[in-house]
Amino acid sequence: MAQTTWEVFDMSNAGFPSNNVRSIACDSQGVVWAATDWGLCRYQGSTWTILQEGSSGLPENNLRALAVDADDRLWIGTTLYGLAILDGSVWTVYDVNNSPLPENEVNCITIDHRGWAWIGTTAGLACYTGTEWRVYHDGPTSYNGLILNANNIQSVAVGADGLVAVGTMNGGFHYLTDTLVMVNATYINSFPDNTGMGVVVDDAVQERWLATPANGLLRQGGSYVGGPWFQYAPWTSGIPSASLTCLVQDALGALWMGSTLSGLISRTAAGDFLNWNTGNSDLPDDHVRCVALAPDGAIWAGTVQGGAVRFAQNVGMAGLPGFEWSLEVHPNPVKDVLWCSMAGMDGTERWTWTVHDLQGRIHSTGYSLNDGPWPIHMDGAAAGPYLLSLLSKDGHRLFARVVKE
Repeated sequence: MAQTTWEVFDMSNAGFPSNNVRSIACDSQGVVWAATDWGLCRYQGSTWTILQEGSSGLPENNLRALAVDADDRLWIGTTLYGLAILDGSVWTVYDVNNSPLPENEVNCITIDHRGWAWIGTTAGLACYTGTEWRVYHDGPTSYNGLILNANNIQSVAVGADGLVAVGTMNGGFHYLTDTLVMVNATYINSFPDNTGMGVVVDDAVQERWLATPANGLLRQGGSYVGGPWFQYAPWTSGIPSASLTCLVQDALGALWMGSTLSGLISRTAAGDFLNWNTGNSDLPDDHVRCVALAPDGAIWAGTVQGGAVRFAQNVGMAGLPGFEWSLEVHPNPVKDVLWCSMAGMDGTERWTWTVHDLQGRIHSTGYSLNDGPWPIHMDGAAAGPYLLSLLSKDGHRLFARVVKE
């Protein structure tokens, strides 16, 4: 059984300017950022530092969204003053007066695999590629003639092939490519919910996930064009709430989501729903607004009235409940070559293995050997923790945490 630990950070014990935490982001060095409605909080080592308007380059204190890019620059969305970027100690601010940003109220920020920043505002979607701005909205001047069905953007995710999945407020769920816009909505194709609060594109298994505020968790398999949709709600599954606020996916394929009344929820790679709330854990508030993944494997959650919480599960090797297989790895920690074997397997099936860092980036991938241990070369990997996951052709998963010296 995994051991869990909870750490709560709020106005009383961490000096937060507010307990209303709207967004959390983690950089590659382990620095955690928390955006509140009265300033920005930075956690480094074991110390919190508060940044506010007047004492930093923040244009205002009422913050709504955070993201960290590959260079560990922090992107900050505000309520009235647009987008601020912190690069080391240098601040840059983009608003409607000095950039094509369609509105100063920023709801969400996503940095894709190319380093492009997707900024969802209340008046449209902006994409900054590093060299140009592309602005999408519901009018005829939308970029490349790609007209959205709504302008209030709540969530964005981008697949490895460039497919952009967009959740809006009351305007349906969009797919966006270089040449088309596809909309799912109640009044178009009887889609369950017109609002999307969190989106995940899972390229590994060709699935898209959407967290909604009234109809639970939605999943599409296969192609985004015509692929079947499935709904996970209290009336159809074991999920404890249909009112979801956010959605992220960890390197093992598990989904993590916040809810308005039921706390923190996880859907494991095996398909089970787990729930932590004020009644069964040290979670300080059942209204979880945001969730983030840290490089050390911890889950960070921001609440409306209880501040931020760090949730850690000390997980070693694991298999799936109900199955006899287990994954064995040695040496661990590893310097050069990791040797892996499958206990309980009959040796007739090959599994696909993947080594990820804890941000989900793939280090290497391959196939298991049927008749004995197989090597994974880790000599080119940076020091730190990794996750080794195995996937069978039937969709079963096994995993182990590996430390590279």
